[in-house]
Amino acid sequence: MIDQDWLKDSIKQEAKLKFAARWENAEFNSSEARQAFQAIKNTDEWEAFKKVMIQAYEKAITSNVLNQLQGIKNLIHDAGEE
Repeated sequence: MIDQDWLKDSIKQEAKLKFAARWENAEFNSSEARQAFQAIKNTDEWEAFKKVMIQAYEKAITSNVLNQLQGIKNLIHDAGEE
C-alpha cells in the first residue's frame, strides 16, 4: 500500500521539478533578457511567485492522481460486476 507521506512528498517534488523546468531553467537568446531575468529571480516577489506556482502545480498533480485513482476504482468495480 502507498504511504500518504510518501505520496505527498512525491507530489511536492514533482511540482518543484515542473516549476524548475518551466521557470528556473528558462533560456533566453538575449544576454540582456538573461540578466534581467536573473535580477528578477533575486527578489522577494520571485520567491512569492515561486511559492504560489509550486502550490498550483501541486494542486494540478494531486487532482490528476485522484482522477487516476478514481478511474482505477471504477475499473475494479466494473470488473467485479461482470
